[in-house]
Amino acid sequence: MHLKKSSQNPHFILSIPVFPVYGVISLPVLHLLENLALTVVEGYTYHNLNMEICVIGSCNGLVCLLCGSVVRKRRKYWFRIWNPATKTMSGKLRFFYDDSPVLGMFKFNFGFDYLTGTYKVVSFHVERDVEKKNGDLWRYEVRIFNLVDNCWRDIQNFPLVPLSWNDGVLLSGNVNWLALREDFVSIRVGGTLKIPISHVDRFVIVSLDLSTETYKEFLLPSGFDEVPRVEPSLRILMDCLCFSHDFKGTELIIWQMKEIGVQESWSQLFRIEYVNLQMHNIPNYNELYFVGLMECDTPLLPMYVSKNGDTLILTKVADGRVIIYDRRDKSAEITIRVPKTICLFSAIDYVESLVSTPWKSEDIEAEAEADADAGEEEEEEDEEWYLSSSEDEDQLSDIDLEVDEWDDILSEDEDELSDIDLAG
Repeated sequence: MHLKKSSQNPHFILSIPVFPVYGVISLPVLHLLENLALTVVEGYTYHNLNMEICVIGSCNGLVCLLCGSVVRKRRKYWFRIWNPATKTMSGKLRFFYDDSPVLGMFKFNFGFDYLTGTYKVVSFHVERDVEKKNGDLWRYEVRIFNLVDNCWRDIQNFPLVPLSWNDGVLLSGNVNWLALREDFVSIRVGGTLKIPISHVDRFVIVSLDLSTETYKEFLLPSGFDEVPRVEPSLRILMDCLCFSHDFKGTELIIWQMKEIGVQESWSQLFRIEYVNLQMHNIPNYNELYFVGLMECDTPLLPMYVSKNGDTLILTKVADGRVIIYDRRDKSAEITIRVPKTICLFSAIDYVESLVSTPWKSEDIEAEAEADADAGEEEEEEDEEWYLSSSEDEDQLSDIDLEVDEWDDILSEDEDELSDIDLAG
């Protein structure tokens, strides 16, 4: 009952674009909708978690965190489950190690198995297929971590090719990804990475059922009939799976699948000219556009749709600004400035709940003190899971953490953070 009521007050959980990350920001969605004339995103709360973290996902009011530290020159990782509403945190769940410099080759998702009543973490690992079995360039390995069994299990490899910007979205116990039916090699055109795509029917949705741990494929709406100029996206809006894409560089179209997995249930939710969003035509600006070349970027991300369907919240990936669009008069309000401490395109949907964190749950402040006393001397006897080997280092070498730049951001935003309510 509490979870149902709290869903009427949704939040965004936002990462902070600095490294390492020791906290997150929560922002009530209603605050944005009730302040249409705002000039800066205000009213958010900074949660200092006193540990290096990465937000994996949220489900039923619980937030899954990936935590890490350096032990004997190796990166050690584990999961923790956090309830921001009750300020409780689980114990450390399932240690594993990574010998590579950063965790750049992995993606994770967090969800709930409604059949067994258990929470699960999905690990998605992309690596070069050196043996080139079946002629594929890459191999997409998938593992599932069951929080009850506290163990990893291999499942069938991802059947198709996931799109680079797509992290997967959770709906009704299923994780859904945008994918292509064929391997691709990106090319650089005018300084921009693009993907050659032969036909629009190469796009498909791959859905992983967390109960059966098997995949299904969903077709996109029949009205999506042209390869878009920029990478499309999947989002959960109004409790439905939604697909958004650019149309001819002049419009944003958002489709809604009212019944999950049913092709005939697709309907057009929004069709918005960029001029009505106070934007120039995108994404290619002055660059030449070649049919069948899709840019590896998603300039606009839908974030939320009001219950009556009239108001849409979007974010511009380039500058992080919020756009609030009203379909009734085709008007848009745009925030003039967003603090650099807020990373809106990383927003994860979250609703407050009193759901417990039963996995050796402890109070955050008390545990932080205990960790400080213990230091980094502990050694784990659990079976180690190595995420990658030295063979992956060449692939990871192109990832630039830009630590100096992030340090500059931190110093610039000290004044903005000083007024934030510390709720950790």
